[in-house]
Amino acid sequence: MAERRARLMEAGLELLGTAGLHGTTVRGVIEQARLTPRYFYESFTDLDALIAEVYDAVVAELRDASVAALLDAPKDTRARVRAVITTIVDHFGDDPRKGRLVLAEAMSSPALMRRRLDTSHMFTDLMSGRAAGHEASPELVLAARFIVGGFAEALTAWLQGDLETTREALVDGCTTLFMANLATARTTHP
Repeated sequence: MAERRARLMEAGLELLGTAGLHGTTVRGVIEQARLTPRYFYESFTDLDALIAEVYDAVVAELRDASVAALLDAPKDTRARVRAVITTIVDHFGDDPRKGRLVLAEAMSSPALMRRRLDTSHMFTDLMSGRAAGHEASPELVLAARFIVGGFAEALTAWLQGDLETTREALVDGCTTLFMANLATARTTHP
């Protein structure tokens, strides 16, 4: 049963990450997984349940990798921010299906709306260091909240080929923009 469930999850990711929400159906998932409807419904109550589980699995994987990078990073803010940005860019760059699901498809899914908001808060905690137990000033949290939206937009554009830059340049640029936002937040909110 675990093997069939894993096949369904992988099929769900494949369809969500390539055909999008509108191109993902129970029939499509079971065809992609080469299973019957019976096995789908043994694992999931409906398509929304599968979509939510696939999304949660991608986000949990990203969270764990980002926290590990944060814990391994030097203690200075720039190094921690760069470590998290690098991890996220690599995670989505290595498997753009995951980026499409988290960054684009979740925006238009009623089943994922709350999860997307929670993910945004998680990214804020990662960028500010709070996810790894580091203290974060109010200025750092403000900068993190502000930059998460722009970072998601830049990542989406990069994954879609609308932002022509290298992975390294994307990491450098996003790190610089985050730090500039932090510096500005510190001067306007002493």
